[in-house]
Amino acid sequence: MYIPIKEVLLLIASLGILLASYRLWVMKDGKNIVYARIHIAGVIDLACILIMLLLNRPLLALLYLILSPFAAHAIANADYYDRMRKKKVKKLRC
Repeated sequence: MYIPIKEVLLLIASLGILLASYRLWVMKDGKNIVYARIHIAGVIDLACILIMLLLNRPLLALLYLILSPFAAHAIANADYYDRMRKKKVKKLRC
């Protein structure tokens, strides 16, 4: 019985995506939950890039590799500035 390496890596990456997606849903609210969820999404992104490379889609994988960190940074930056704005409003009200 012959199992190609490509299929094994595809299966491992797919399981990684499923496990990371499950963690996104069951994670409780916490102090820095946005940053933790962005980290989990980064794990999913890496597995997706691996899958795209295995399926012989290098341009799509490169595009995903370039755009994914920009999106994560934009989300983290928006959360940071939203928290800073809320702290300023609280200080002004007191």
